[in-house]
Amino acid sequence: MNNKSVNYDILLKGGRVIDPANNIDGLFDVGISGGFIANVEKSISEKDAFNTVDVTNLIVCPGLVDLHVHLGGYEGTILPDAHCLPEGTTTVVDAGGSGHRTFDEFNEKTIKPSNVNIFALLNIAGEGMVGQPEQNIHGMSVDLTSEKIKERPDLIVGIKVAHYSGPTWEPLDRAIEAATDSGVFVMIDQTPTAARPMKEMMLDHLRKNDIVTHCYALSKPMTDEKDKVKEYFFRAREKGVKFDVGHGAGSFSFRIAKAAIDQNFLPDTISTDMHRDSILNNQATMPETMTKLLALGMNLQDIIKLSTSDPAKIINHPELGTLGQTAIADIAVLKVNKGDFGMTDNGTASRVMNSNKRITCEMTIKNGKVVWDRNGLSRDDWSTTPPTNPLL
Repeated sequence: MNNKSVNYDILLKGGRVIDPANNIDGLFDVGISGGFIANVEKSISEKDAFNTVDVTNLIVCPGLVDLHVHLGGYEGTILPDAHCLPEGTTTVVDAGGSGHRTFDEFNEKTIKPSNVNIFALLNIAGEGMVGQPEQNIHGMSVDLTSEKIKERPDLIVGIKVAHYSGPTWEPLDRAIEAATDSGVFVMIDQTPTAARPMKEMMLDHLRKNDIVTHCYALSKPMTDEKDKVKEYFFRAREKGVKFDVGHGAGSFSFRIAKAAIDQNFLPDTISTDMHRDSILNNQATMPETMTKLLALGMNLQDIIKLSTSDPAKIINHPELGTLGQTAIADIAVLKVNKGDFGMTDNGTASRVMNSNKRITCEMTIKNGKVVWDRNGLSRDDWSTTPPTNPLL
């Protein structure tokens, strides 16, 4: 153990720091001490750090915030730490896996044991996503949903409505009533039908700051047969409705996303809808989803903003998604690889888009500790291994 007096436990040196929350984009060093961001300066001496990590030619940004993942409630769920931390994702929101009857169990089994910051959207269905309860209107209690949110405002940040196949708006309207009473937003995943068209949903039911997820899905087409964004989507945005990517295994179309982005209809947040099938079919991680949007014409600074500070603000946790001094040291170190890459979308059929860039995660720091290091940047070279003890 080195006994020298140091100011920083870890020093990330020479990287391009992109921190939209603080309007930073440039070459800076980042000093970490006691689990917090201690300093972001143009140059910090290596003598002041116990462990200096050379991140030249890499991007240093706040830990990624994924607004839509699945950690509980059905057979396709993922493991928070194992599937999120290697992708630079340090904060996630479980999108409706639990309802008011199952949230406490979800908290005990998933939230508490995890290193990743986990928040939840409470399903309007009391049982969450288990079995087919999202069809059971009788289990969708306004009062009990609102009460559970008020009981755990530290963890429950909104309400999820999804997959209902009936003819009425009752699940959404109940969710909005509970959300209004408890002061949270609603996220909806609803495929339009003749009885429940998207236009009516967004203009007549959703409120300011409610979220439409899977915004570039073929099943919820934002564009018409001529690839023009439908005018009522712009009207919904003017009203204050938010639009989330929610990539998933069947909810992201290159054609729709390309047309929308070309017409300046960018998402408000970037998320994965990460579950077993979306990882296997489409590599729907945060870096890969960010890569697809980069290939579709968005700039890197905006992509990082929509993956860090903006979703952190939406869940009312602006202390996350930032590299500001004294912020918790949750950091993603990303690499923009150059080469020949193929990326897959989904929907009626998966199709490939080629790109000369791909974003990957080199290192993840959670609470000031390196928890993922793909190429051992923070480690000593193997040649420094001491000789074996001859007495053993």
